[in-house]
Amino acid sequence: METQNAAVLDPAAIITRITSIKEVRALPVGTLVGDLHGGLTFTDAVAAALECRSTSGWQEAHGPAGEIWTIIVISR
Repeated sequence: METQNAAVLDPAAIITRITSIKEVRALPVGTLVGDLHGGLTFTDAVAAALECRSTSGWQEAHGPAGEIWTIIVISR
């Protein structure tokens, strides 16, 4: 039998609205940013700034109700 160790995504911990690169620069390491719309919530400039602050890039994650989030973790 295969066991799966997966962290439960807490949607309340995800920042879903960022409107400027200045806001991206102010985010502390460890911040989760994402949306339920496949990255369409953020402008291209904001998405690029988020990508510059992440080592893993955009990932899909499942929420507790089965919803699919597109998230990025601020790691630098």
